[in-house]
Amino acid sequence: MGAYGLGELPGKSAAEAADIIQGETGDLLHIPQLPARGLGADLIGRTVGLLDMINVDRGARSWVMSTRPSRLTHLTGDFLDMDLDACEETWGTGVDKLKIQVAGPWTLGARIELVNGHRVLTDRGAMRDLTQALIAGIDTHAREVARRFRAEVQVQIDEPELRSLIDGSLPGTSTFDIIRPVNIADINERLQQVFSSIEGMTYLNLTDQIPSWEVARGAGARTVQVSMDKVRGNEHLDGFGETITSGIRLGLGVTSSSDVVDELLERPREKAVEVARFFDRLGVNRSYLVDDIDIHPRGSLAEGTAAATTITQAAQAYRMAHVMAGMLAKDSGDL
Repeated sequence: MGAYGLGELPGKSAAEAADIIQGETGDLLHIPQLPARGLGADLIGRTVGLLDMINVDRGARSWVMSTRPSRLTHLTGDFLDMDLDACEETWGTGVDKLKIQVAGPWTLGARIELVNGHRVLTDRGAMRDLTQALIAGIDTHAREVARRFRAEVQVQIDEPELRSLIDGSLPGTSTFDIIRPVNIADINERLQQVFSSIEGMTYLNLTDQIPSWEVARGAGARTVQVSMDKVRGNEHLDGFGETITSGIRLGLGVTSSSDVVDELLERPREKAVEVARFFDRLGVNRSYLVDDIDIHPRGSLAEGTAAATTITQAAQAYRMAHVMAGMLAKDSGDL
């Protein structure tokens, strides 16, 4: 049982974010992402900055493949360097475990366009090249973070577009550009390529969406993160139970910026009881709560259902997750 943040936070100060992360998230720190700083600081921008084998620029509608490095490529690298400097100043260079976050291949393919205006995921060759560039970029980034902080680096792959690809609800770039649903076998095959290339603990972030349990079990991630409020109906409850009993660790998104840890700890205990009873409804032994579940915010704290407008509000979600994880690890059988 652990507690941690998912990556994106409100505000523009990496130093403030690093301080909150160290103070509120327990044993697993993470490199912050601060999209409020503008273009290049968001999830896609951060990941694009790692892709040395592919050049990407900002187009009229979205990120676009380009023939040569752009100013934005350098900007995303500058943001990352500043964030790492701020984290090193706050945390030092003796960090035990450290999590990095990048966009997954399917979300990159959905949010980056080819020069002809179509999304990258519509071109098999372009998707292959993008995936290989991502694998190389993750490896280089993880090695640099490990060297700099002398830490065990864990990798979180964010796939916020996955549900829209499975449902076929991702719009094309025009009325004539129809993007058909992506087969789950194809989704898993590409994700497996990425996850199999990573050493150590891996996470697949499916928060803020109805999770696909076939992907959760087949992508190759050791931990899959989902939002508890999205696990509804018998099909998804069964999928949750089947996934955790199959040996996949699950991160359970429970907290948000509105959560406040009161002095008597009554509120975190109420939320911990909700989680314990959720397992009872599934018919899954509460012992899984101790070793196979992590607690984290329901989604990005910079946007989405768990969003915060200030870093102080984000700290509340982190603090609640940390206190809940302690209660569940210690008292899950008595809640």
